[in-house]
Amino acid sequence: MGLFDKVSDALGGSGSEETEEESDESTAGVFDIPEWAVEDRVNVEKRTEIIHEHYDVTETQARIIAQTLQDHMESTEGYSQSSIKSSIEEELDIDEELLETIVWTERASIETIDRVNTYLEQETGGEVYKIQSAMDDRTHPVTREAVEEIEERGGAVPMKELAEILIEKAEKYEDEGGTPERMEHWVPHERFRFSITRHVEM
Repeated sequence: MGLFDKVSDALGGSGSEETEEESDESTAGVFDIPEWAVEDRVNVEKRTEIIHEHYDVTETQARIIAQTLQDHMESTEGYSQSSIKSSIEEELDIDEELLETIVWTERASIETIDRVNTYLEQETGGEVYKIQSAMDDRTHPVTREAVEEIEERGGAVPMKELAEILIEKAEKYEDEGGTPERMEHWVPHERFRFSITRHVEM
């Protein structure tokens, strides 16, 4: 089974993007997300297994985190990193830094899987993609070098090639936080901040 088959098969996802901002009272309903765009976005069973395997939490804690991710990320009212984290903190007593890492990484994984699957479903042939990321002192070398290599290859590459570049960089920096074993979940390192976008010729 290839990388993309594993991603599509393992974690589910509607393949639709949505806003991450929570609606406030004055705009509630105006920017609501349609139910079809968010339902079945988070596979709680598989995400529980992933969280339990990759972080120092019990299976019960992992399930609560996965369920909370689903509750927020499949809400038609939108969500935010802080809202997910706050909901989990109401139920669990987990180290704050660890919880921040879990929520950040798993939320980003789910969003990236959605985006990649959407792009792949829409492909008609010849599409190319790039990684967009802030380039500052917090940028992980995995991300930095992947962005630089894609630039060297013309600024955009096919999705399979993009994934191979991320895997290669994650392996190179495995001792510094690279997670090549998690590229099945589109996680080349924890707390990644990039997004994958389709390159459109102007």
